[in-house]
Amino acid sequence: MSERCIYCGMGIEGEGVNREIDGEKIKFCSLHCSIMFGGLEKKGRMKAAIMVERTEILSKLEEERGTKVITLIHRREPWEEKDENYINIEDTEHVLMNIRQTPEDKDVDLILHTPGGLVLAAEMIAMAVKNHPAKVTVIVPFYAMSGGTLIALAADEIIMEKDSVLGPVDPQIKDIPAGSLISLLNKKPIGTISDENIMLSDIARKSLVRVIKLVEWLLEDRMEREKAQDVADFLTGGYITHSTPITFEVAKEFGLEVKKGVPDHVYDLFRTFEFGACPRPQYAKY
Repeated sequence: MSERCIYCGMGIEGEGVNREIDGEKIKFCSLHCSIMFGGLEKKGRMKAAIMVERTEILSKLEEERGTKVITLIHRREPWEEKDENYINIEDTEHVLMNIRQTPEDKDVDLILHTPGGLVLAAEMIAMAVKNHPAKVTVIVPFYAMSGGTLIALAADEIIMEKDSVLGPVDPQIKDIPAGSLISLLNKKPIGTISDENIMLSDIARKSLVRVIKLVEWLLEDRMEREKAQDVADFLTGGYITHSTPITFEVAKEFGLEVKKGVPDHVYDLFRTFEFGACPRPQYAKY
């Protein structure tokens, strides 16, 4: 594999262009890239260098597994201070674009690391994963909670470690479990419940029906219908808290296609990120 340009990530042909920047000798593929990189601030240079490193790691993983590798990783970037990391519409565009550009007969690996996020975004990604004709494997090195679990359920196979976790997919309405809002109407006289909570309970009911049907559809060709309904009921019914971890062994008992053994290159990729908190959005989400 040829050496890559630190600015654009393209392979360097021949000797390339050598330039000293801040006392460090760096090789570029062209004079244009050397000028552009030199004009970046320190954080911009860091980002360019790390993105090239990630491209190198992903290329090695694709070569090793013979797949198209896509990432959905919510972890703070070293060049950013904000921690707004959850599944959003921009993630949907990124994942769907990559899946659509992948040949129909090409297997896909989706590296998934997320606390969850917006309802629409998670659903769209899950549908795209299920609808890809070739095999799709979701790789969960650490956790894929809530909407991340919804996406994992759409895959043909899930690769985890013994202590990797998934989680329930019951909708959360303004950080309140849908089941709790629905049950509120049966526990208190309607006249004592605020108009807002009555409206939220209606949203919760509709959201819950939607996600149950979605989970059943995602699993319908992977297990018997009755089993799929049982799994959907357990994951959405509010029997456990939204943060309850679902381990490899539990996922296996559900009948999901799970196996152990996250590839080493996935951990190489994670070393290019920083740890950071992942705040949750404030409205309906999985």
